[in-house]
Amino acid sequence: MGWILVGVVITVAVAYVLYSFVGAVVVGFFLYYATRPIYRWVDQRSGHSNLSAILTLLTVGLPVLIILAYAVFVGVHEVDRLFAVTDLEQFRTVLEPYLDLVPGADGRGVLDILRTNASTVQGIGAAAVAWLLRLFVIFTLAFYLLRDDYKIARWFRRSFENQPAAVTFMEDVDDDLTTIYTGNLITIVATGLIAVGVFYGLAVAAPPEMGVRFPILLGLLTGVATLIPAIGTKLIYFPYTGFLVWQSVAGDGGPLWFPVVFFLVTLVMVDIIPDMFIRSYVSKGELNMGLMLMTYVLGAVAFGWYGIFLAPVVLVVFIHFYRDIFPVLLGSDASTA
Repeated sequence: MGWILVGVVITVAVAYVLYSFVGAVVVGFFLYYATRPIYRWVDQRSGHSNLSAILTLLTVGLPVLIILAYAVFVGVHEVDRLFAVTDLEQFRTVLEPYLDLVPGADGRGVLDILRTNASTVQGIGAAAVAWLLRLFVIFTLAFYLLRDDYKIARWFRRSFENQPAAVTFMEDVDDDLTTIYTGNLITIVATGLIAVGVFYGLAVAAPPEMGVRFPILLGLLTGVATLIPAIGTKLIYFPYTGFLVWQSVAGDGGPLWFPVVFFLVTLVMVDIIPDMFIRSYVSKGELNMGLMLMTYVLGAVAFGWYGIFLAPVVLVVFIHFYRDIFPVLLGSDASTA
């Protein structure tokens, strides 16, 4: 009983520390899963696990986080602009927690905030230190998981060798997290980047009286829409093509060829090619994509900025507990009864 009490106290202390940095911890797990295939490819050729982990995180992990941060930064900016130009000012209050560091439609940005008063500058400095600490935790956790994951797996299998259901549970959780973080998110990011590039190119080629408005926001939404089964990106570019046709026929009288070109180019470059060469290569598993979409949205609402990384973990653990462990518990209870 004494050792059990010591174990409970240690577990509570560790859980409290992890909870204090829960956002950084779950992003560290995401970075680990997102870079694990590349790390293993590099490690097979270098033979030095420390060097392989560092190279992987610097050449792949850091750019991934920068791209995600930039996407959020620009996405918030464009949503703010969209609300401003479409008389939806009342919805801009939703973005207020994020707009202090994102230049908005009124032109205020980081430099203007810095000139306001010293207390605001101190707040920004404290926030910068906090984010640097989070980055340290993220990369440190990802580094040691990449380097020592096989040791953790070996310890777990040895500790639970008499509990095959527990081993199956953790292996299934690991497989599904690999699917989500390595597969689906790569598909989202790659499709979103392709869509942004295509929409920017179409905006440049558009006639003066027509164009593609908010190409970055439209591209990011297209990337997220890949999670929706069957429909996917069509949910975004089909209605937008209809809007362009309406604008051409009943609006400013722009040429009808542009909506046709927009539809065909988007169909091939954003819908067909990513689905054939990206999703088929990196996405696998049996997770319901509609459920995953709800998980991302509800996770962001429930947990905040890190919810998009934490909610999939909660979902996968929940699913496999009731799929792998719960039947075993019912069986043991039945046999005991």
